[in-house]
Amino acid sequence: MDFLENLNPMQRKAVEITEGPQLIIAGAGSGKTRVITYKIAHIILTKKVPPWRIFAATFTNKAANEMKERVIRLLDLPGDVKLNISTFHSLCAGLLRKEAHKLGLTPHYSIVDEKDQLALIKDCLRLLEIPKEVCQPSCCQNLINFAKINMQTPENMDLGGLFNLQDIIPKAYELYQKRLRESDAADFEDLIWYIVKLLKEDGETRRFYQEKYHYILVDEYQDTNLLQYELIRILAGAHGNLCVVGDEDQSIYSWRGAQMSNILDFPEHFKGTEIIKLEQNYRSTGAILKAADCVIARNQERIGKTLWSERPFGDPLFLISAMTEVDEAKTVVETILQMHHLCRIPLNDIAIFYRQNSLSRAFEEEIRHRRINYRIVGGVRFYDRAEVKDLLAYLKSAVNPNNSIALQRIINVPARGIGDKSLQKLLLIGREKNLTLFQTLEHVISENLLPAKTHSCVAKFAADLKRWNKAVQEESPFLLLRRIIEETEYIESLGDPHGIDVISRKENIQELQNSIQDFFNRNPDSILEDYFETLALTAPVDEMQGNGDCLSLMTLHCAKGLEFDTVFIVGMEEPIFPSLRALEETGNLEEERRLFYVGITRAKNRLFLSCAESRMFHGSRSWNLPSMFLEEIPTELLQKWDARRYDWPGMDMPKGKLRRI
Repeated sequence: MDFLENLNPMQRKAVEITEGPQLIIAGAGSGKTRVITYKIAHIILTKKVPPWRIFAATFTNKAANEMKERVIRLLDLPGDVKLNISTFHSLCAGLLRKEAHKLGLTPHYSIVDEKDQLALIKDCLRLLEIPKEVCQPSCCQNLINFAKINMQTPENMDLGGLFNLQDIIPKAYELYQKRLRESDAADFEDLIWYIVKLLKEDGETRRFYQEKYHYILVDEYQDTNLLQYELIRILAGAHGNLCVVGDEDQSIYSWRGAQMSNILDFPEHFKGTEIIKLEQNYRSTGAILKAADCVIARNQERIGKTLWSERPFGDPLFLISAMTEVDEAKTVVETILQMHHLCRIPLNDIAIFYRQNSLSRAFEEEIRHRRINYRIVGGVRFYDRAEVKDLLAYLKSAVNPNNSIALQRIINVPARGIGDKSLQKLLLIGREKNLTLFQTLEHVISENLLPAKTHSCVAKFAADLKRWNKAVQEESPFLLLRRIIEETEYIESLGDPHGIDVISRKENIQELQNSIQDFFNRNPDSILEDYFETLALTAPVDEMQGNGDCLSLMTLHCAKGLEFDTVFIVGMEEPIFPSLRALEETGNLEEERRLFYVGITRAKNRLFLSCAESRMFHGSRSWNLPSMFLEEIPTELLQKWDARRYDWPGMDMPKGKLRRI
């Protein structure tokens, strides 16, 4: 059977072209994941290419796993087949473990997540005696990350018009990199940059990987940055078999370095490019698609396409006009309850989107008041909780005692008599002797440089680290973690065992143990570094699974790549959306419009847009005009919504008086 029969004509054309550069413009809901997976299967089947010679880049682990499962089902492959479908960071993290010795790292190097990165930058600024009033650590972090994705070193980084930071950021950047190196660690952007530098400088290594990855596919190409572009340019340099899939109308991440020019200029970057447009939408009703097209057509920076669907035209877009943010929340939540109870729409299939996180408060309060199960996508992650990060730092220190970042976090957690003054003395000695923190511990012990009481505490801690490091090779990760918890008396250090906060933290610790047990049950041949890597590279969207039937709340940026039966986009007012702050910083109204377009096209059957006449904003009440984006939707597509009505189109509900819920 020809498995390509399941594709529409344009999808099939996109799949069957395998050689040379290809640009697939895939509109929202047009089946781009299907095209990529079928293309991989087609290359394996018709070209007789071993699966490991294909690399497909995605932007989330969730998307990568979905693609792998689809390819395996299409070709009836064994479940353990090697498919190189992953995020850029995951690919490069794996390559870096293999090539670490060429880059001055060890195969046991640690990946520093964003929170640990910020903590290290704070420490660097403190060492440089730069107060927060002069340079905020978060600002320094963003500037360093931007420099890295633009392949800029401390010597040649471009700070634009930030003249007041010209003498500060390069020094902080240089010290930060030094501290990373000393800890045998790399941050997210280093993962890709190290590999790009290696491929540029080492011809033998470059030829090896160009030959290994003979076909390269990239999903969400409009979201790639300069560093990612450079990686795929080099990998595809010898054969030119590069297929990118994306939608310039969904380019919404310039603030984190994405360059829409990568997709707009692709035919210029790769001569002989074949361009294919996927315009048939399988997700949304005709009304939703028409509204989306009317909005995005106002943008100038686009290749251009028109989405169409064989689905019915469906309901109009419903407009909720409220007096205040409290009224808005009540109306939205009341409507959600009606749909859930009377229309049998699962909460999982309903979402509330907003332009900025602060808008969620009123909705969360009403949702909790109505006892609705919900989740905040992209909120505080489980693995960012203090007790979880503490115990992960213990495991990282056990694997690699020279990881000074992890070691500094736990050196006095729980308290063991190595206070801030002692730690600062240790760090000073380490800097003078050019030693890692662990090497410093050994040095001060052997040289007897500390007071007797502190010496005893440091010696015991160093002995514990050595014992745990040895146990890494002898015990399962689950048993090692349990040993560390018991020997450090970590749980006892939390305080009153009957306190609500302590009970919650103990539950989190138990859940961490479950996570480790589950990971190694599913990946029996893995090592702890693999577990750390999986955690470090997990995106908020990847964590949406397994939460039961609950309502989703998220920013519009987090909504990218998702879909729901019913969507509420709230806070549709000036200056919230488009965001005045974003416009002042970038002047890019078109990206704000693309963000609205993304929100619209997440909805399958119903879309609600809500605004309030007045809203508490930054501590004071303001009276706002409706968003300019509402005026860009044809009036015939909009209908005012009254939550008290019960006979709205598309609902299969009994006639009669509606009982208030």
